[in-house]
Amino acid sequence: KETSDKNHLIITEFPINIKKLVEIININFLKKNYSLQSNIKVGEYELNLNSRILKANNISLELTEMEANVILFIKKSNKPIKIKDLQKSVWHQVAELETHTVETHIYRLRKKIKEKFQDDDFIKSTKNGYEIN
Repeated sequence: KETSDKNHLIITEFPINIKKLVEIININFLKKNYSLQSNIKVGEYELNLNSRILKANNISLELTEMEANVILFIKKSNKPIKIKDLQKSVWHQVAELETHTVETHIYRLRKKIKEKFQDDDFIKSTKNGYEIN
């Protein structure tokens, strides 16, 4: 039998089979990761990576996996993100590839957010790249 608190796993039955111990550790690791992804603060919004829903003021917007990844990648950076960095890190494309995939995706994402939340400033373009405050 096991119990856990925020950062500890307590095993109360001994001896314990090593396979069972590994299973318990894996299950608790997955639970912790799931809860960490539940609600991420993105400016005035809350992003749930598990459900891929962006919320603000009791309004919800369902995102695609790629849209959620783009938001998370830009938000995690403490500096503006260049298109080539998004291509490489989010789309896993060669940075020198001549494509407008990133710009098109950002345009559509901005449009969805504007329609749902009337927010023109969620993803900002600067001379140094994209940023989310």
